[in-house]
Amino acid sequence: MKAGKVGIIFLVLVLLFSFTAVALAEPEVKKEEAKAADTKAEAKEVKAAEKKEAKTLDELIKMYDSSSCEQCHADYVKDWKHSLHSKPLVGPFNKTLGTLIGYIKERDKELVKSKEVTDSMKEYMMPCFICHIPQLQEASEEVAKEIAKACVEENFPVLEKLTINCLICHNRNSIIRKFRDGNPVPDAVYSATKTGQHANPAYPKIEKNEMMADSSFCGQCHQGPNILHSAEPMWCTSNYDSYLQAYIPKGGDKSCQDCHMEKTDYNKTGHRFPPNYDDAELSMKRLKDAIQFDLKAKAYTFAIKAPAPKMVPTLVINTEIQHNVAHRFPDGCPSPTHFKLDVVVKDKAGKELFNVGRYYMPMKKLGYAENKMVFASLRKLSLMRDTSLQPFEDKKEEFEFELPEGVDEVVVEATLKFIVEPGVEKSVFELYKVTKEASLKGKK
Repeated sequence: MKAGKVGIIFLVLVLLFSFTAVALAEPEVKKEEAKAADTKAEAKEVKAAEKKEAKTLDELIKMYDSSSCEQCHADYVKDWKHSLHSKPLVGPFNKTLGTLIGYIKERDKELVKSKEVTDSMKEYMMPCFICHIPQLQEASEEVAKEIAKACVEENFPVLEKLTINCLICHNRNSIIRKFRDGNPVPDAVYSATKTGQHANPAYPKIEKNEMMADSSFCGQCHQGPNILHSAEPMWCTSNYDSYLQAYIPKGGDKSCQDCHMEKTDYNKTGHRFPPNYDDAELSMKRLKDAIQFDLKAKAYTFAIKAPAPKMVPTLVINTEIQHNVAHRFPDGCPSPTHFKLDVVVKDKAGKELFNVGRYYMPMKKLGYAENKMVFASLRKLSLMRDTSLQPFEDKKEEFEFELPEGVDEVVVEATLKFIVEPGVEKSVFELYKVTKEASLKGKK
């Protein structure tokens, strides 16, 4: 009997303990369920934010307003303001703006058939603007039309607010492999090296994405032509392509960031992203640091039996350009940008005897049968010939002239210029002017 009572008491205690455990666990379960619901709601909010479309130009500008970054990162912003990322719709010497205006206006001329492809001005603009201001993807059709109007009217106060700023690189475009890494977290800034807390209440955390230090990160825009999935292919820059195809195969081991984000006395934070050819002094310094030029000249009397002996006073000129650029240079953006080598030979009295020149640049055509060189991103597609500087290759030329009768001493002058935009005086960088004398009598 006692054993039976003990068993009953034990059973009652077990039941009481079970009920108590369930009662205690219930709030925790509810808490976990609430947490899961919050996470689900947050995910929905994130998804909604991703789909959000700016209905006005002011709204689009506000969505990508990074002005608060300057409070803590003033040095970075100061460098960035000297970069072309701070004026992607304008460019050096307003060249980019001129190209964009030309493209927009061609909707009614050269590219009139675009209207058969799409009624959308936004869709028409995307081949150019996907890189120049990728945030156009979040704009409504009306906002896209406003931006097009601002370009055509050269409305600089508006254009200067549409930039490739902190939020574009450190949030919006921070993740390349989205199927592997997901979309960027809306309330985070991304770094190539660290995670942690961030002082900006709108972006309170730092997330890590190592690919921000890889050249492919820059290749999101600095590559071309963008044939894939583009109704009208554009060939703006092609630095990343030639870097992969001509620099890496020859043993190159630097990244885009190693050169263009190198911390120097003029680029303390690495966020100046040179070159910016509006900055003539810095551009000249960088060009001279990267490119060396040499000239040699020799005069001699050449003898040949043809079949009678023939004496030919001859001048041989050799030029050589050496450089350390890790991609094709110039790369064809802006299209007319080129190196121009001019070699002039004069007699001792100053009379010009010979004049020869060379152009170093990629030469592109529309892609149709006619081999005719064209300019502007909206036209370039096929590469006919490329005389630009290539990685790990010196550019050597040899010129040979027969000296006129009675001339046995000459002065040879070679000039190497880098011309960003022909016709714009401040875009011409005279890198070297070298003079050499040559005599049939040899060195004195």
